[in-house]
Amino acid sequence: MSRIGMSARSRRTALRILAGTPALLALAACGESQEDRTTPPPSTGRSDLNAALQRARTAAASVTKRAPEPGASLPQPGEGREVPIAVMSLDVAGPRLFGLFANGLREAGRQSEGRYKFDDVPLDFIAALNWSMSRALAAVEASAPELVVFFGTDLDDLVAHDQLTPLDDYLAADPDFDAGAFWPGVLERGRHNGVQFGLPFAVSPEVTLVNGELADVRDIKLPEPTLQAFTGEAYLNTAQAFHEPEPPDGGTGTQGILGVLFSEPTPEGDYIVNPPLGIALNSALGSFRDSAGGLTPLESDKAREVLDFYRDLVHRHQLIPIGSLDYGRYIQAGRWGMGFASIAFSDAGQFIANTRVYPFPAFGSGRNPSSTFLLGVVNSGRDPSVSYDALRHLHAVIALESTLPPFRVDASVVRQLMPELNGEDEHVIVHLLENATYPDLSRSEYEVLSNTLVRDVLLGDTDPAEGLRRAVQEMQELQAGG
Repeated sequence: MSRIGMSARSRRTALRILAGTPALLALAACGESQEDRTTPPPSTGRSDLNAALQRARTAAASVTKRAPEPGASLPQPGEGREVPIAVMSLDVAGPRLFGLFANGLREAGRQSEGRYKFDDVPLDFIAALNWSMSRALAAVEASAPELVVFFGTDLDDLVAHDQLTPLDDYLAADPDFDAGAFWPGVLERGRHNGVQFGLPFAVSPEVTLVNGELADVRDIKLPEPTLQAFTGEAYLNTAQAFHEPEPPDGGTGTQGILGVLFSEPTPEGDYIVNPPLGIALNSALGSFRDSAGGLTPLESDKAREVLDFYRDLVHRHQLIPIGSLDYGRYIQAGRWGMGFASIAFSDAGQFIANTRVYPFPAFGSGRNPSSTFLLGVVNSGRDPSVSYDALRHLHAVIALESTLPPFRVDASVVRQLMPELNGEDEHVIVHLLENATYPDLSRSEYEVLSNTLVRDVLLGDTDPAEGLRRAVQEMQELQAGG
């Protein structure tokens, strides 16, 4: 199957259409361990990107001088202490989420005045939802990684295997750390049971790309690109306005949605639908867990409505084909309406013509599904104070190298970071990050949820309510170690 993507143009460009890229779907986030909150005020204080970057560089240079452990023996300038970092290799997934990481490692060493020499330790990665970060990290134990890069969905796995060092004491004593500088909810994604184990260095809202050029040609009236206006109904109506079946003469029609439902599982046993069903449930529920940590939201009317909606997209409206789809054919001809995308830490795509950014279809929670990428200190025999100091030097650099940093920035900064945006879409991105939902399911829980629902409901004839009940039961058995 062809991978959806547009040729790279800019070092900063990182918007990519993920439809047809199962390996990256395995990394998709779903759910959020947050209670409902009011919309935060607009971000302020970072309208001048250059000034913001300079402040961050100054802070990075002072991290070692004001380290949280006064008695720790920290490396001196020019010492070049080696810091191995376990980094997931995404070569098999196409566009690399960490394509800029090598440059960041070198720059972090330079800004530490040569105190540290950062080296990557690649982790094996397979395109499967049951891939385990803890197993991959254990497999490179001989390389003695001191820091690790991981996705939010991997946090529970790493903590369960005692592979991360708690960071709370170091952060509390660090005068350069400002918890209020982060986007709402993103710092919390690095916490497990109230303990901070990871420091976010990039965020990636899940979005819909809309073919604005084709909409203009066909005089299709598009809804407003807000979470309030771009509902499931608006998404369906827009897809139908774009969609044209293949003509009888064998020419190319128009795909209203660049999506697909695999009729068979992948070699790893995963059932895939794109746009991902788990992310749609995330949009609807905000969190898959109730206040007691249970999964009752998954058995709500709202969850059943989302499953019904997806089943109709596939079977009733036939907007998501079953089997396969040659995405490249439609992209090259410009005959597509909407596609699922993720803004990530990667040089993997570009905007062409008048491609517009919309929220992931809003199904009810008022939050936009988003992912975060984190740095953690590996729980090893090394001095954790030195490891934390190295982490802060690295974080100060790579958080600024990401397409979208974890820190709150205003729309003018987003425009400078992503100059390829069309219209005023930088405001859309800020709106989504100020109203983001981050995942509260582990990778293995997501596997059970997605595979059960896609296999039994979308490809089978199971009633949505029964499919959700089965998924919840299997997830509970997983939690209980069954």
